[in-house]
Amino acid sequence: MNSNSTEKSKTQLARRKKSRLMLMPLSQQGFTLIEVMVAVFVLAVGILGMAGMQAVSVRESQNSIFRSQADILAGDMADRLRANRADAADDLSTNYETDGTNDGGDCLGTTANCDEVALAAYDIFQWQTQIANSNLPSGIGTITRNDGTSEYTILVFWDEDRDGAVVTGASCNSTAADGCIRLVIQI
Repeated sequence: MNSNSTEKSKTQLARRKKSRLMLMPLSQQGFTLIEVMVAVFVLAVGILGMAGMQAVSVRESQNSIFRSQADILAGDMADRLRANRADAADDLSTNYETDGTNDGGDCLGTTANCDEVALAAYDIFQWQTQIANSNLPSGIGTITRNDGTSEYTILVFWDEDRDGAVVTGASCNSTAADGCIRLVIQI
C-alpha cells in the first residue's frame, strides 16, 4: 500500500508539472534562468564597486597619515627656528635655508662648541634626518626665507602618487599629484 501511494503521488506531481509547463507560453520558458543571471551580474558589479571603494579608503587613510607626519615635521622645524631666534631673526642670515640636502653639524655633548650658526646647521641636519627616517615616501623638506624679512616658508614634500618621483617647488601648488605641507612662520 505504501509503494502504491508513493507511485500515485509521483504521478500526480508529474501531471502538475506538465500542466504548468503546458499553461506557460513557450516565450516565457527559461525566463527564470535569465532573471537569475541578471541578478548575479548586478550582485557581482555591486561587490566589485564595494571592493574598489575599500581600496580607495585604505589609500586615502594612508595619505592622511602622511599628511599628519609632514605637518608634525614642519611644526618641528618651526619650533627649531623659534628656539634659535638670534640667528633666525637676523635679516642677513641664510643659515636656516635649505633645498632639501642633508647638511651637517654636531651640537651634542658638553664639549660641543655650538654658536647660532652651528645650531642652525645642526637643526637642519636633525630635521632632514627625521624626514628621511619617517614613513613619508621619498620625503624632502625645504626652507626658504623671504628676502629682508624674518618670514620663513617650510615645505615638506612626499611621493603621494607613488610613481617614484617627488616634484618640489616654491609652493605646494606646483607639486601636482605629490603631497605637500606648507607652513609659513614669522620670527
